[in-house]
Amino acid sequence: MSHRPVVTRRDIVRGLRELGIGRGEVLMVHSSLSSFGYVEGGAETVIAALQEVIGAEGTLLMPSYGDFRGGEYGKVQGNEVIFDVRTSPSQMGKITDVFWRLPEVRRSLHPTHCTAAWGQLRDELLAGHEHCRWSCGYGTPLYKLKEVGGKILLIGVDHRVNTFIHTIEDTGPTPSTTSVLFEPKVVDYAGKIVTVPTHPHLPGLARRYHIADAFCRERSLQREAQVGLATLRLVDAAGFYAAAQEQLARDPLYFVDRDYYLARR
Repeated sequence: MSHRPVVTRRDIVRGLRELGIGRGEVLMVHSSLSSFGYVEGGAETVIAALQEVIGAEGTLLMPSYGDFRGGEYGKVQGNEVIFDVRTSPSQMGKITDVFWRLPEVRRSLHPTHCTAAWGQLRDELLAGHEHCRWSCGYGTPLYKLKEVGGKILLIGVDHRVNTFIHTIEDTGPTPSTTSVLFEPKVVDYAGKIVTVPTHPHLPGLARRYHIADAFCRERSLQREAQVGLATLRLVDAAGFYAAAQEQLARDPLYFVDRDYYLARR
């Protein structure tokens, strides 16, 4: 029988500080609670550790997306209400689903890529997401992340779930979204239905986001630490964005499966 290590808040705090994370940091966190082993206090402990390290002057963001079964393209086709920021659970892991429900956390108004945030820059980073026609493009919380010097923290997961790579593609030369503009709807905090015009990402496009691990390591853009069984990866968003755009200028299909994409054109 395998032994799962017991991880405490102190362990997580120590690991975050080992990565160089300090007060005032702006972090976009993708996570897997089970990757640690056993965490005393569960998801709440992980969130509390993050908040302790960055402090009230910091900002914490997490993906708060709904159910992607059937695909993003399939979700928006009906132009119907598909997300309620007040009640729709996050399907991006236990930590994210606990996070958005906390009293001082708010969510952006977006039907497919809703982002939850806490802290100093919460409102600034979330504002206007419903007016962005590309879910991860210009003006979105993820794009603003790099603008304010933020970082991406991957807890027990790798770059395959790093939504920031969508931002790199949505604002670069990669043909990653459809030309069709759909009008799905979201329910806001006042209970009002808000239409959010959006170009969804191409259905079925096979991506190679896992290669971002080596890409970031080779360019000294990524730091790593171990807490329990979980590997923590910290990536500078602006540095990653700049290096990736240089790469995409040479090869727009770098992060996607080239053969798969060309075969479906």
